[in-house]
Amino acid sequence: MRLWLFISHYYLRYFVVIFFALGLFFVSIDSLQYIDNFSDSANLLVLFFVYDFLYAMNFTLPISLLLAMVICYLFLIKSSQYTALLALGYSKRRILSPMLMLSFLISLCHIGLNATPFAYAQEKVEKFFAKDSSVPTTDLFVKYHNSYVYFGSINLIRQANTIRVFTLSQDKENLVQVTQARNATFENDYWILYNAFMQDMPKRWELGGAGVKSISFAKLPILKDFNPKVLDSFSQAKPSISIIDALDSLRLLKEQKIGSEKIRAVLYALIIVPLFVPFVAMIITYYVPSLARYGNLYLLGFLFIVFALVVWGMFFSLSQFAITGVIFPELGVVAPFVLLVCVALGYYTRLNKSL
Repeated sequence: MRLWLFISHYYLRYFVVIFFALGLFFVSIDSLQYIDNFSDSANLLVLFFVYDFLYAMNFTLPISLLLAMVICYLFLIKSSQYTALLALGYSKRRILSPMLMLSFLISLCHIGLNATPFAYAQEKVEKFFAKDSSVPTTDLFVKYHNSYVYFGSINLIRQANTIRVFTLSQDKENLVQVTQARNATFENDYWILYNAFMQDMPKRWELGGAGVKSISFAKLPILKDFNPKVLDSFSQAKPSISIIDALDSLRLLKEQKIGSEKIRAVLYALIIVPLFVPFVAMIITYYVPSLARYGNLYLLGFLFIVFALVVWGMFFSLSQFAITGVIFPELGVVAPFVLLVCVALGYYTRLNKSL
């Protein structure tokens, strides 16, 4: 227990310093593109920096965990505490275990946050600036159950203009109903159409038979559970979406028998990619020397940091390529992660045998 607290103290201290330093650096650089449009309100300015810092966590948290581990090891070796711990009979696995467990738990917390509104931090940042948040998605045509839905435009605040719903028969061979409206909003799991106009098509088109029936509605709720966040997975190259909404999108796509490569890639990026940190830590630990004189600490530290950045950059790039459809998601994200796990476990089994 004492060893766990001893290692955790140093690791968490370095992690907090690096995490906030990288986060503030990201926010400082990112704010430069908005500096001419900042609001005069101090409250909005504070909210902007908070949301931008939360958005930066997707990039800074994983690398902070790895950099904190590298610096922690370098400090312990340089101060001879690492050598002393090994001399007292503690194995390398046992010394690594506090950092391994903490990095795994923090990564799990990060994944859990991605299932909450935290995932929309970037979207909230963009809403502060009318120039960025007012640009709607236009001319979106999607399938929903037995209907095809056209949105002339849809924006971030769940409002749509020029919406048309074409409903087909059960055999999907005949058009049975057309519903359209100029304005609609998403409220209480329904799309509410204002001043809607519905047309029921006749079952049989014949001379002298029943014609088209037209009905008007002041407010018409339709398309239950057709969440606007589901539309993000269709319309955006890199959708901003939480794990819960992504799972809803995946379910809808499966029901409609529509390709789900993009949304699967998003889920892999949100769930699998953050877990690479503990496995990279296993590989780095294998090459940590027992004594300072066994290697150039500055050179080793530089190589460890470069290796951590390269692995992080590789997973981030592959996940983005998978989301944009450049590569298949299982091939671009899952396969490299499985390979990393196998390599890391191989190093972990030989960890106590390394010098």
